[in-house]
Amino acid sequence: MITAHKIADLPFHASPNVGSVMQALPDTIVIHYTGGDSLSSAVGWLSDHRSKASAHVVIGEAGEMVQMVAFNRVAWHAGVSYYQGRSNFNQFSIGIELVNPGKLMQVGDSYQAWFGKEYPQNRVIKATHSNESLQENWCSFPEAQLKALKELILVIKSHYPIKMIVGHEEIAPKRKADPGPAFPLQALRRQLLDIDRDGYSDAFVPTEHNVGEVSVDKLNLRHFIGGTPRSGPLIRGQQLKILAERDGWLRVKVEETGWVKKEYVKTTGTTYAQKN
Repeated sequence: MITAHKIADLPFHASPNVGSVMQALPDTIVIHYTGGDSLSSAVGWLSDHRSKASAHVVIGEAGEMVQMVAFNRVAWHAGVSYYQGRSNFNQFSIGIELVNPGKLMQVGDSYQAWFGKEYPQNRVIKATHSNESLQENWCSFPEAQLKALKELILVIKSHYPIKMIVGHEEIAPKRKADPGPAFPLQALRRQLLDIDRDGYSDAFVPTEHNVGEVSVDKLNLRHFIGGTPRSGPLIRGQQLKILAERDGWLRVKVEETGWVKKEYVKTTGTTYAQKN
């Protein structure tokens, strides 16, 4: 749940590096990588006034998240920026930082980040950046991190008129390389922006049934799989619209969308056609 432009389930570590309240609700998400090795170091740097930088949310490699700026406040993440006829993206976008070192250097048989940490070969993607001409080594993004990012964006989209997801490299191509060619930006856009009026997204596996009812006395509805329960649980017999399924959980819609344990929902049929 987003209350006062903050996600209730997430820890909030306020950054001093913020601007004014946005003139309108944000309609764009900008994806970054931190260039570092941990969530704590990223939060520490973005909390330091000397950095002159901030982001709305930082996501660690295991999918852990910290919010640092309210979604209606200007964060200092985009800098000088221009894309598709619009400039100054800080004024209307939400900045999300993913913990990732970016480019890796090959040293013998190992791959190292600029700060000396070694990464296994299965994290290495050899690719040519769209803004560059040489093939280099890039560090991949763990599945848990990408999963957390997708679920975060779905929550943000349920509250704000998001119409664009861009990489920092696209809005500042002469200055920035993040999130880089190891990040599945095009797939993310297809999954999270190509959503029909019923909220179905290719980001999740469609279910055989799309209507169900609660089969226990009380059932918690959560923003994220395994996340903190919202107040006011669902009750036995309450009707649910089932949007998708993942790992024993169902994404459902009541008055709002969220996740519930599949074992506590009785499917009752289908009432509308899913996307082809």
